[in-house]
Amino acid sequence: MKSALIADSAHDNSSEFHLKNMSYDGDYLEEYDYDLNDTCRVPWEELTPAVAVYSLTFVLGIVGNSLIVFTIFRYRRMKSTTNVFLASLASADLLLIIICIPLKIAKLFSYTWTMGVFLCKMVHYMQNVSAICSVLTLTAMSIERYYAIVHPMKAKYICTISQARKIIIGTWLASLLLGAPIMFIQDHIEVGAKIKGYWCVRDYVNNREWVTAYELYMLILILIIPTSIMGITYSSICWEIWRVMKQRKTMTSGKATLTTETFPLSSKRSTCSIKTTAKSCIRTTDEENGTVRQVIKMLVMIVIVFVICWGPLLVDNVLTAFGVLPDQKSGTLKHMYTGFTLMAYFNSCVNPIVYGFMSKNFRESFQKALCRCCRGPPKRTLSMSQTRTTSIRQSF
Repeated sequence: MKSALIADSAHDNSSEFHLKNMSYDGDYLEEYDYDLNDTCRVPWEELTPAVAVYSLTFVLGIVGNSLIVFTIFRYRRMKSTTNVFLASLASADLLLIIICIPLKIAKLFSYTWTMGVFLCKMVHYMQNVSAICSVLTLTAMSIERYYAIVHPMKAKYICTISQARKIIIGTWLASLLLGAPIMFIQDHIEVGAKIKGYWCVRDYVNNREWVTAYELYMLILILIIPTSIMGITYSSICWEIWRVMKQRKTMTSGKATLTTETFPLSSKRSTCSIKTTAKSCIRTTDEENGTVRQVIKMLVMIVIVFVICWGPLLVDNVLTAFGVLPDQKSGTLKHMYTGFTLMAYFNSCVNPIVYGFMSKNFRESFQKALCRCCRGPPKRTLSMSQTRTTSIRQSF
């Protein structure tokens, strides 16, 4: 006998429906019922890992991404085009964490979808919006870094904070539009003849062609096109860095002098002037170029982490849509899919950890923000001068 439907939430839900006397009529399940002997038992051995990962992602994601947004908008030295994009990326992660994770945890303890049609569609829509917005932001950052390093003169007019804000608005609007197809693919279906239940599913039987097209669409949109673009941009950046470093290596002999302005690995104006010796010029730009290389390493690491976390889930969905993997997963395949889903969600709290390990500026800003929160708001004291003027001085 063949099952008509597979609940999308079933992949990440260990407490699934236990079916009895199930027959397939080509459309839906004719007879459906709970296993009443098993509904009172919570399978903690399967639920505990998922609940632990979701809870850890929720706590770390809220704290870490909130810190990122706060530090970037609070401290002037953190306001750059790249950091503005990182604030948008953190906002997309917060959207996924705040809206989707609580519903995912609640679903783990339910044998049916009890949250209605709206949340059935909305939770998957917000998940897609967050993923699409994240990958579009990562792609925009790679292009911005490409212009800043490979074409520094153009970057002075293209890579500005005002332009970055316009791009961010565009990516969010595009994400809201590009994530819309899930609203038509995800179904809220009543099942059961004796005992009614509801599934929040993708109907692989009646709409397999549309589901297959949708899964291919998501794989191309989130994985193939963005990673191809980022691969080209970051490869070009690495080539440019290697070329400049090789050129500077030939200058360290001290024989060469610079007769024209030397451009560092950024769009900022170089401090090297005409007739400056090669060694002294290189020393003045080494610190700045070291920062540039550090930023590039951090951005590439973020992209790698995103692909590792989201890639397996997207590929599994495509293989399921094409029938390579069964619609209704059990045993090892079910645990694998649960792991892939947890990895995708865990990506939302990984980025702040990457920033903390790989960026000195972010580490210092995080420490200042945390100390500020622990200390509370700054106290204000009123001090009277010996003149008639009164000044209010802020003490920290």
